[in-house]
Amino acid sequence: MGCKVLCTSVALLAYLMFFGHVRAECTQPSFASRNVVLSNHLSTQNFTNGSTVTFECVIGHKPVDPKASRSVTCEGNQWTSLELSCTRKSCGSLADFSHGRYDMTGNLFGDTAKPVCDQGYMLAGKETTRTCRDQGWDGRDPLCESVKCSAPPAIENGQLVDEPLESYNYLEAVSYRCNKGLTLIGKSILHCSEDGTFKPDPPKCFDGCPTPTIPNAKKIDGRAPPYKLGNFVKYKCGDGYRLEGDDYIVCRENGWSPEPPQCIVLPTTTTTTTTTTTPATPTTPKPPKRTALPTPPTTTTTPVTSTTPKLSERTAPWVVALIVVIVLIAVGVIICLIVKRKRSKHLYSDKVATDNQEDRL
Repeated sequence: MGCKVLCTSVALLAYLMFFGHVRAECTQPSFASRNVVLSNHLSTQNFTNGSTVTFECVIGHKPVDPKASRSVTCEGNQWTSLELSCTRKSCGSLADFSHGRYDMTGNLFGDTAKPVCDQGYMLAGKETTRTCRDQGWDGRDPLCESVKCSAPPAIENGQLVDEPLESYNYLEAVSYRCNKGLTLIGKSILHCSEDGTFKPDPPKCFDGCPTPTIPNAKKIDGRAPPYKLGNFVKYKCGDGYRLEGDDYIVCRENGWSPEPPQCIVLPTTTTTTTTTTTPATPTTPKPPKRTALPTPPTTTTTPVTSTTPKLSERTAPWVVALIVVIVLIAVGVIICLIVKRKRSKHLYSDKVATDNQEDRL
Protein backbone atom coordinates (compact mmCIF):
# COMPACT_ATOMS: atom_id res chain seq x y z
CA MET A 1 0.00 0.00 0.00
CA GLY A 2 2.82 2.42 0.88
CA CYS A 3 4.53 1.64 -2.42
CA LYS A 4 1.40 2.54 -4.32
CA VAL A 5 1.08 5.88 -2.52
CA LEU A 6 4.76 6.67 -3.16
CA CYS A 7 4.53 5.89 -6.87
CA THR A 8 1.38 7.96 -7.22
CA SER A 9 3.00 10.94 -5.49
CA VAL A 10 6.11 10.77 -7.68
CA ALA A 11 4.00 10.59 -10.85
CA LEU A 12 1.87 13.53 -9.73
CA LEU A 13 4.95 15.58 -8.91
CA ALA A 14 6.48 14.82 -12.33
CA TYR A 15 3.19 15.72 -14.02
CA LEU A 16 2.94 19.03 -12.21
CA MET A 17 6.58 19.87 -12.93
CA PHE A 18 6.22 19.06 -16.65
CA PHE A 19 2.98 20.88 -17.32
CA GLY A 20 3.89 23.72 -15.03
CA HIS A 21 7.07 24.19 -17.07
CA VAL A 22 5.11 24.14 -20.36
CA ARG A 23 2.60 26.70 -19.17
CA ALA A 24 5.25 29.09 -17.83
CA GLU A 25 6.15 30.65 -21.24
CA CYS A 26 5.51 34.08 -22.81
CA THR A 27 5.24 35.00 -26.49
CA GLN A 28 7.33 37.83 -27.97
CA PRO A 29 6.05 41.14 -26.48
CA SER A 30 4.81 44.12 -28.52
CA PHE A 31 3.95 47.66 -27.38
CA ALA A 32 3.44 49.47 -30.75
CA SER A 33 1.12 52.11 -29.27
CA ARG A 34 4.03 53.35 -27.14
CA ASN A 35 6.29 53.95 -30.21
CA VAL A 36 8.90 51.44 -28.97
CA VAL A 37 10.83 48.50 -30.42
CA LEU A 38 12.95 45.71 -28.94
CA SER A 39 16.51 46.82 -28.33
CA ASN A 40 17.88 43.61 -29.84
CA HIS A 41 16.32 41.67 -32.65
CA LEU A 42 15.24 38.33 -31.19
CA SER A 43 14.56 35.36 -33.42
CA THR A 44 12.79 33.34 -30.75
CA GLN A 45 9.05 33.69 -30.32
CA ASN A 46 8.71 32.06 -26.86
CA PHE A 47 10.33 33.11 -23.60
CA THR A 48 10.60 31.04 -20.44
CA ASN A 49 9.34 32.17 -17.08
CA GLY A 50 11.64 34.85 -15.64
CA SER A 51 13.01 36.05 -19.00
CA THR A 52 13.64 39.79 -19.38
CA VAL A 53 13.67 41.92 -22.59
CA THR A 54 14.53 45.60 -23.12
CA PHE A 55 12.83 48.22 -25.33
CA GLU A 56 13.92 51.53 -26.87
CA CYS A 57 12.21 54.38 -28.76
CA VAL A 58 11.63 54.14 -32.52
CA ILE A 59 13.60 56.47 -34.81
CA GLY A 60 12.66 60.11 -34.46
CA HIS A 61 11.16 59.63 -30.97
CA LYS A 62 12.36 60.19 -27.40
CA PRO A 63 11.18 58.94 -23.94
CA VAL A 64 8.39 60.89 -22.36
CA ASP A 65 9.96 60.10 -18.98
CA PRO A 66 13.74 59.55 -19.20
CA LYS A 67 13.70 57.68 -15.87
CA ALA A 68 11.02 55.17 -16.90
CA SER A 69 12.00 51.48 -16.91
CA ARG A 70 12.73 50.05 -20.36
CA SER A 71 12.49 46.34 -19.43
CA VAL A 72 9.69 43.81 -18.96
CA THR A 73 9.80 40.33 -17.35
CA CYS A 74 7.93 37.11 -18.20
CA GLU A 75 5.94 35.97 -15.18
CA GLY A 76 4.12 32.71 -15.83
CA ASN A 77 2.72 33.34 -19.27
CA GLN A 78 2.37 37.16 -19.10
CA TRP A 79 4.76 40.12 -19.33
CA THR A 80 4.99 42.81 -16.74
CA SER A 81 3.79 46.29 -17.78
CA LEU A 82 6.18 48.56 -19.69
CA GLU A 83 6.86 51.99 -18.23
CA LEU A 84 8.69 53.37 -21.27
CA SER A 85 6.59 55.53 -23.65
CA CYS A 86 8.01 57.64 -26.53
CA THR A 87 6.92 60.77 -28.40
CA ARG A 88 8.12 62.56 -31.55
CA LYS A 89 11.30 64.56 -31.32
CA SER A 90 11.20 68.32 -31.91
CA CYS A 91 13.49 69.93 -34.46
CA GLY A 92 12.68 73.43 -33.26
CA SER A 93 11.42 76.31 -35.41
CA LEU A 94 13.41 77.43 -38.44
CA ALA A 95 14.45 81.07 -38.44
CA ASP A 96 13.72 83.36 -41.37
CA PHE A 97 16.50 83.66 -43.90
CA SER A 98 17.67 86.51 -46.09
CA HIS A 99 14.69 87.91 -48.05
CA GLY A 100 12.57 84.89 -47.16
CA ARG A 101 10.87 82.68 -44.56
CA TYR A 102 9.54 79.12 -44.10
CA ASP A 103 5.98 77.91 -44.43
CA MET A 104 6.00 75.06 -41.86
CA THR A 105 3.54 72.21 -41.14
CA GLY A 106 5.10 71.86 -37.67
CA ASN A 107 8.47 71.32 -35.98
CA LEU A 108 8.21 67.66 -34.90
CA PHE A 109 9.69 64.55 -36.51
CA GLY A 110 8.25 64.13 -40.06
CA ASP A 111 7.02 67.74 -40.42
CA THR A 112 8.10 69.84 -43.43
CA ALA A 113 9.10 73.45 -44.11
CA LYS A 114 8.68 75.10 -47.52
CA PRO A 115 10.83 78.19 -48.29
CA VAL A 116 8.98 81.31 -49.47
CA CYS A 117 10.80 84.43 -50.75
CA ASP A 118 9.68 87.96 -49.94
CA GLN A 119 7.80 89.95 -52.56
CA GLY A 120 10.18 91.11 -55.25
CA TYR A 121 12.49 88.13 -54.71
CA MET A 122 12.56 84.63 -56.14
CA LEU A 123 14.34 81.38 -55.26
CA ALA A 124 17.69 80.86 -56.92
CA GLY A 125 17.80 77.35 -58.30
CA LYS A 126 15.39 74.48 -57.64
CA GLU A 127 12.89 74.76 -54.81
CA THR A 128 13.71 72.34 -51.97
CA THR A 129 11.42 71.46 -49.04
CA ARG A 130 13.14 70.71 -45.73
CA THR A 131 12.03 67.83 -43.45
CA CYS A 132 12.41 67.29 -39.68
CA ARG A 133 14.58 64.15 -39.32
CA ASP A 134 15.91 62.16 -36.34
CA GLN A 135 18.96 64.43 -36.07
CA GLY A 136 17.15 67.70 -36.88
CA TRP A 137 16.18 69.64 -40.03
CA ASP A 138 17.75 68.38 -43.25
CA GLY A 139 19.08 70.66 -46.00
CA ARG A 140 20.02 74.30 -45.59
CA ASP A 141 18.60 77.76 -46.07
CA PRO A 142 17.90 78.67 -49.72
CA LEU A 143 18.95 81.84 -51.50
CA CYS A 144 16.38 84.45 -52.55
CA GLU A 145 17.53 86.90 -55.18
CA SER A 146 15.91 90.00 -56.60
CA VAL A 147 13.35 89.39 -59.35
CA LYS A 148 14.60 90.21 -62.84
CA CYS A 149 12.55 90.23 -66.03
CA SER A 150 14.09 89.79 -69.45
CA ALA A 151 13.23 92.11 -72.34
CA PRO A 152 9.43 92.26 -73.02
CA PRO A 153 8.04 90.52 -76.14
CA ALA A 154 7.63 92.39 -79.43
CA ILE A 155 4.17 92.88 -80.95
CA GLU A 156 3.00 92.90 -84.57
CA ASN A 157 2.29 96.32 -86.10
CA GLY A 158 3.51 98.02 -82.89
CA GLN A 159 6.54 98.69 -80.68
CA LEU A 160 7.73 99.81 -77.23
CA VAL A 161 7.51 103.50 -76.46
CA ASP A 162 11.03 103.45 -74.92
CA GLU A 163 14.11 101.59 -76.04
CA PRO A 164 14.07 98.06 -74.53
CA LEU A 165 16.63 97.09 -71.85
CA GLU A 166 18.39 93.74 -71.32
CA SER A 167 16.62 93.20 -67.97
CA TYR A 168 14.11 94.92 -65.70
CA ASN A 169 13.74 95.01 -61.93
CA TYR A 170 10.63 93.98 -60.04
CA LEU A 171 7.60 96.23 -60.77
CA GLU A 172 9.42 98.16 -63.52
CA ALA A 173 7.00 99.05 -66.33
CA VAL A 174 7.11 99.21 -70.14
CA SER A 175 4.65 100.86 -72.56
CA TYR A 176 3.47 99.81 -76.05
CA ARG A 177 2.03 101.74 -78.97
CA CYS A 178 0.63 100.74 -82.35
CA ASN A 179 1.51 101.96 -85.83
CA LYS A 180 -0.47 104.89 -87.18
CA GLY A 181 -4.06 104.10 -88.07
CA LEU A 182 -4.23 100.91 -86.01
CA THR A 183 -6.20 100.32 -82.80
CA LEU A 184 -4.47 99.02 -79.65
CA ILE A 185 -6.40 96.23 -77.96
CA GLY A 186 -5.48 95.28 -74.39
CA LYS A 187 -3.27 97.00 -71.81
CA SER A 188 -0.60 99.33 -73.13
CA ILE A 189 1.45 99.19 -69.87
CA LEU A 190 3.02 95.97 -68.52
CA HIS A 191 4.90 95.42 -65.23
CA CYS A 192 7.70 93.06 -64.26
CA SER A 193 5.93 90.54 -61.95
CA GLU A 194 7.14 88.33 -59.09
CA ASP A 195 7.64 85.28 -61.32
CA GLY A 196 10.07 87.12 -63.64
CA THR A 197 7.63 87.78 -66.51
CA PHE A 198 5.78 90.86 -67.73
CA LYS A 199 2.08 90.96 -66.91
CA PRO A 200 -0.60 91.18 -68.19
CA ASP A 201 -0.21 89.75 -71.70
CA PRO A 202 1.10 92.20 -74.32
CA PRO A 203 -1.51 94.12 -76.36
CA LYS A 204 -2.45 93.64 -80.03
CA CYS A 205 -2.55 96.19 -82.81
CA PHE A 206 -5.83 95.82 -84.69
CA ASP A 207 -5.87 96.59 -88.41
CA GLY A 208 -9.65 96.20 -88.78
CA CYS A 209 -11.91 93.45 -90.07
CA PRO A 210 -11.74 92.16 -93.64
CA THR A 211 -14.60 93.03 -95.98
CA PRO A 212 -17.13 90.18 -95.84
CA THR A 213 -17.80 88.36 -99.11
CA ILE A 214 -21.36 87.05 -99.12
CA PRO A 215 -22.69 85.96 -102.56
CA ASN A 216 -26.28 87.00 -103.36
CA ALA A 217 -26.38 89.37 -100.34
CA LYS A 218 -27.00 93.13 -100.21
CA LYS A 219 -25.76 95.53 -97.52
CA ILE A 220 -28.72 97.52 -96.22
CA ASP A 221 -27.05 99.32 -93.29
CA GLY A 222 -23.58 100.14 -91.90
CA ARG A 223 -20.53 102.02 -93.11
CA ALA A 224 -18.30 101.24 -96.06
CA PRO A 225 -14.87 99.59 -95.69
CA PRO A 226 -12.33 99.73 -94.22
CA TYR A 227 -14.04 98.37 -91.13
CA LYS A 228 -12.56 99.47 -87.81
CA LEU A 229 -13.22 98.21 -84.31
CA GLY A 230 -16.90 98.60 -83.46
CA ASN A 231 -18.15 99.09 -87.03
CA PHE A 232 -21.23 97.11 -88.01
CA VAL A 233 -22.89 95.89 -91.22
CA LYS A 234 -26.43 94.66 -91.85
CA TYR A 235 -27.27 92.36 -94.78
CA LYS A 236 -30.26 91.14 -96.74
CA CYS A 237 -30.42 88.28 -99.23
CA GLY A 238 -31.61 88.73 -102.81
CA ASP A 239 -34.82 87.31 -104.24
CA GLY A 240 -34.92 83.54 -104.31
CA TYR A 241 -32.51 83.20 -101.36
CA ARG A 242 -32.94 82.85 -97.61
CA LEU A 243 -30.55 84.20 -94.93
CA GLU A 244 -28.76 81.65 -92.77
CA GLY A 245 -27.16 83.26 -89.71
CA ASP A 246 -27.44 86.76 -88.22
CA ASP A 247 -28.03 89.67 -90.56
CA TYR A 248 -26.27 92.08 -88.14
CA ILE A 249 -22.50 91.64 -87.54
CA VAL A 250 -20.00 93.81 -85.63
CA CYS A 251 -16.24 94.17 -86.07
CA ARG A 252 -14.58 92.96 -82.84
CA GLU A 253 -10.94 92.50 -81.82
CA ASN A 254 -11.03 88.87 -82.94
CA GLY A 255 -12.87 89.57 -86.22
CA TRP A 256 -16.55 89.70 -87.15
CA SER A 257 -18.99 88.72 -84.42
CA PRO A 258 -21.02 86.71 -85.09
CA GLU A 259 -19.60 85.22 -88.27
CA PRO A 260 -20.98 86.67 -91.53
CA PRO A 261 -24.21 85.00 -92.71
CA GLN A 262 -24.83 83.08 -95.94
CA CYS A 263 -27.54 83.27 -98.58
CA ILE A 264 -29.00 79.87 -99.42
CA VAL A 265 -31.00 79.37 -102.59
CA LEU A 266 -34.69 78.60 -102.06
CA PRO A 267 -36.45 75.67 -103.76
CA THR A 268 -38.44 77.56 -106.43
CA THR A 269 -41.90 76.60 -107.78
CA THR A 270 -40.58 76.67 -111.35
CA THR A 271 -38.53 73.64 -110.62
CA THR A 272 -41.64 71.82 -109.47
CA THR A 273 -43.59 72.82 -112.62
CA THR A 274 -40.80 71.58 -114.80
CA THR A 275 -41.05 68.26 -113.06
CA THR A 276 -44.77 68.17 -113.81
CA THR A 277 -44.28 69.17 -117.46
CA THR A 278 -41.69 66.50 -118.06
CA PRO A 279 -44.25 63.68 -117.74
CA ALA A 280 -46.51 65.71 -120.08
CA THR A 281 -43.94 65.62 -122.86
CA PRO A 282 -44.07 61.81 -123.21
CA THR A 283 -47.85 62.05 -123.61
CA THR A 284 -47.46 64.30 -126.68
CA PRO A 285 -46.66 61.22 -128.75
CA LYS A 286 -50.07 60.18 -127.50
CA PRO A 287 -51.47 61.03 -130.90
CA PRO A 288 -50.00 57.91 -132.40
CA LYS A 289 -52.36 59.01 -135.12
CA ARG A 290 -54.54 56.08 -134.00
CA THR A 291 -53.70 54.23 -137.16
CA ALA A 292 -56.00 51.50 -135.89
CA LEU A 293 -58.98 53.74 -136.71
CA PRO A 294 -58.55 53.50 -140.48
CA THR A 295 -59.15 49.71 -140.24
CA PRO A 296 -62.81 49.62 -139.22
CA PRO A 297 -63.60 46.06 -140.45
CA THR A 298 -61.35 44.46 -137.87
CA THR A 299 -62.47 46.77 -135.06
CA THR A 300 -66.17 46.09 -135.72
CA THR A 301 -65.85 42.31 -135.70
CA THR A 302 -63.55 42.13 -132.69
CA PRO A 303 -65.81 44.10 -130.27
CA VAL A 304 -68.72 41.67 -130.92
CA THR A 305 -66.61 38.64 -130.18
CA SER A 306 -64.96 40.37 -127.24
CA THR A 307 -68.22 41.41 -125.55
CA THR A 308 -69.82 37.97 -125.59
CA PRO A 309 -67.04 36.35 -123.56
CA LYS A 310 -67.33 39.18 -121.09
CA LEU A 311 -71.00 38.38 -120.51
CA SER A 312 -70.26 34.69 -120.11
CA GLU A 313 -67.46 35.52 -117.71
CA ARG A 314 -69.78 37.64 -115.62
CA THR A 315 -72.67 35.10 -115.54
CA ALA A 316 -70.51 31.99 -115.07
CA PRO A 317 -69.99 32.51 -111.32
CA TRP A 318 -73.73 32.88 -110.67
CA VAL A 319 -74.55 29.80 -112.65
CA VAL A 320 -71.99 27.77 -110.71
CA ALA A 321 -73.34 29.09 -107.40
CA LEU A 322 -76.90 28.19 -108.36
CA ILE A 323 -75.91 24.66 -109.35
CA VAL A 324 -74.05 24.21 -106.04
CA VAL A 325 -77.11 25.37 -104.06
CA ILE A 326 -79.43 22.96 -105.95
CA VAL A 327 -77.06 20.04 -105.40
CA LEU A 328 -76.84 20.81 -101.67
CA ILE A 329 -80.64 20.95 -101.34
CA ALA A 330 -81.03 17.63 -103.18
CA VAL A 331 -78.43 15.96 -100.98
CA GLY A 332 -80.18 17.28 -97.86
CA VAL A 333 -83.56 15.90 -99.00
CA ILE A 334 -82.09 12.50 -99.76
CA ILE A 335 -80.42 12.31 -96.36
CA CYS A 336 -83.66 13.22 -94.59
CA LEU A 337 -85.58 10.48 -96.45
CA ILE A 338 -82.98 7.86 -95.60
CA VAL A 339 -83.00 8.78 -91.91
CA LYS A 340 -86.81 8.76 -91.78
CA ARG A 341 -87.00 5.35 -93.45
CA LYS A 342 -84.50 3.86 -91.02
CA ARG A 343 -86.45 5.16 -88.06
CA SER A 344 -89.72 3.68 -89.36
CA LYS A 345 -88.10 0.28 -89.84
CA HIS A 346 -86.69 0.42 -86.34
CA LEU A 347 -90.12 1.21 -84.85
CA TYR A 348 -91.72 -1.63 -86.80
CA SER A 349 -89.19 -4.20 -85.59
CA ASP A 350 -89.72 -3.10 -82.01
CA LYS A 351 -93.47 -3.52 -82.36
CA VAL A 352 -93.14 -7.02 -83.81
CA ALA A 353 -90.88 -8.02 -80.96
CA THR A 354 -93.35 -6.85 -78.34
CA ASP A 355 -96.24 -8.72 -80.10
CA ASN A 356 -94.27 -11.98 -80.07
CA GLN A 357 -93.63 -11.66 -76.37
CA GLU A 358 -97.30 -11.15 -75.66
CA ASP A 359 -98.26 -14.27 -77.71
CA ARG A 360 -95.81 -16.38 -75.69
CA LEU A 361 -97.32 -15.26 -72.51
